[in-house]
Amino acid sequence: MKKTDRGGFRVAVALGLAGAGLLFVPAEAARPVRSLVRDLLRPGQMALAAALRCGGGWRVPAINGVGTPAVSNPATEEVRTLRLQNRRLELQVTRLRERLGLHAAQPGFASASAIPPLVNPHLVEARVLGEETASFWRGHKLLSAGAGQRIAESALVLNDARPLVDAGADARLAEGDAVYAGRTVIGKIAEVGRFSSTLRLVTDPGYSGRARLARRTSQGLVFGAEGTLVGDGTDVCRLRHITDPVNIDDEVFTGGADGLIPFPMYYGRVVRAELETGSNEWSIWVHPAASDERLESVLILRREINAERIH
Repeated sequence: MKKTDRGGFRVAVALGLAGAGLLFVPAEAARPVRSLVRDLLRPGQMALAAALRCGGGWRVPAINGVGTPAVSNPATEEVRTLRLQNRRLELQVTRLRERLGLHAAQPGFASASAIPPLVNPHLVEARVLGEETASFWRGHKLLSAGAGQRIAESALVLNDARPLVDAGADARLAEGDAVYAGRTVIGKIAEVGRFSSTLRLVTDPGYSGRARLARRTSQGLVFGAEGTLVGDGTDVCRLRHITDPVNIDDEVFTGGADGLIPFPMYYGRVVRAELETGSNEWSIWVHPAASDERLESVLILRREINAERIH
């Protein structure tokens, strides 16, 4: 045995005997010695604790270059599990795409996107003219210098007292185009002039549009029966042709689905509902949300034939 090995062995034996000897020393006498030993060992304990935190736990020594952690990290296991799930989803998406590709390649299978739509929707933004400006416009006072160039509005529009927007035939608007403020239905285009158009509000006589009842539940908005919303010149609208039960505060949206707008537009809410004796159709009054809007600008839905389909 080498001298260095014999020296280390002697130190270990001496420390062992000293520790065994401490067992026979009274507790009061050994307390200062124990405190001294703890102070001497504290730096090593702190270094060992820091190494364990950095290493993520005890590790078994490597065998043939391979080490296995004895204590696994929960966060690492969770990340590994999520990666495996993500990989499985990617494989499922790939298989679905391959199947769709095979179906599309079969004779007689037509893709829905292969045929362009017949009608394209366009939203035209127009400003609502104030009463004073509209009065000047209708009275030719804004166009007196250009009357010789025949740019005055038609008498049909000028003599109408309904709200006026600053878009007309120049924006390719047409009678009956729907008018919105955000997702609220304001009305329709009543008459179209060269540079301006009049609005028929939802409360105006002659307004008519398909409408559908909806009720808010814990599961969300549930749509119900469909009828016709009409204006009668008062502050409220009437909802007709409804035979299903109706509650106060039920909401009313546009009905039907023509494929142009992906979601229903909002009319208002039910403020009164009655079922007369002997009748199966409800009498329903609707407070339009349009009456609460302060109109400065509106959006007008314009429909156009898709040029790709007719050439």
